[in-house]
Amino acid sequence: MAHPGYKLERKAAAMDHSSYAELIGIAAAAASLYAANSRTIVPLRVAAIVANALAMTYSALHGTYPTFVLNALLLPLNAWRLHGMLKLIRDIDAAAKNDMNADWLLPYMRPKAFKAGDVMMKRGEYAHGAFYVTAGEVELVELGKDVGPGTLLGEIGLFTPDGLRTMTVRAKTDVQAARIDYDQFKQLYFQNPEFGFRLLHLIVGRLQESSALPPSPQAAG
Repeated sequence: MAHPGYKLERKAAAMDHSSYAELIGIAAAAASLYAANSRTIVPLRVAAIVANALAMTYSALHGTYPTFVLNALLLPLNAWRLHGMLKLIRDIDAAAKNDMNADWLLPYMRPKAFKAGDVMMKRGEYAHGAFYVTAGEVELVELGKDVGPGTLLGEIGLFTPDGLRTMTVRAKTDVQAARIDYDQFKQLYFQNPEFGFRLLHLIVGRLQESSALPPSPQAAG
C-alpha cells in the first residue's frame, strides 16, 4: 500500500505538469492571435514560428499528435518565408549601396521577350509594371542612352502622381526581360514597409544617376 504522502506528491506533480502545459497552451494561443493581427510579414512570421513551437510543446505534453504534426510542418514553412523576406530586404539594401542592380526582384517577376525595335514602354502612357533587363540592350530614347542587363526600367511610374511613364524605352537588340506588375510591388510593400522604404532609396539613387526630364506632353496638357 502506497504511503499517503507519496500519493499527495504524485497528485501535486500531476497538477504542476498540467498547469505548466496549460500555460504553454495559453502562450501558443496568444502568439497565434498576435500573428493573425500583424499587418506586416516579418512580425507575422516570427509570431507564427513562436506559436508553432509552443503548440508543438503543448501537443506533446497532452499527447495530441495530429496537432503536433501539423505545427511541425508549419514551423519550417514559416521559417522559410521569413528567411525569404529578410533576404529580400538585405538584397535591396546591398543593391542600393553598391551597383543598383535588381536581381532580388527576379523571384517575383515573369519573363518577357522583345524583338529589336520593339517599344517596351512609351513616355506618357499609363504605367502598369516595371521591367528588368536580363539580356540584350535597350535605348532610353529621351536620354539618348543605351543600357544593358541588370537595368530596372519603369519602376518610377509607380510613384508618379499621374501614373504615367516618364520616358520611352525601345529594344535596341533582341531583349530578354522580366516583368513585375505594380500590384506585386504594392503587395510586397504592405507585407513589409521596410521593402518600400528601401525601394525608394534605390529609386532615388537611380534618379541621381540620370538626367532630369521635362514633364511629358500628356502631363503638361
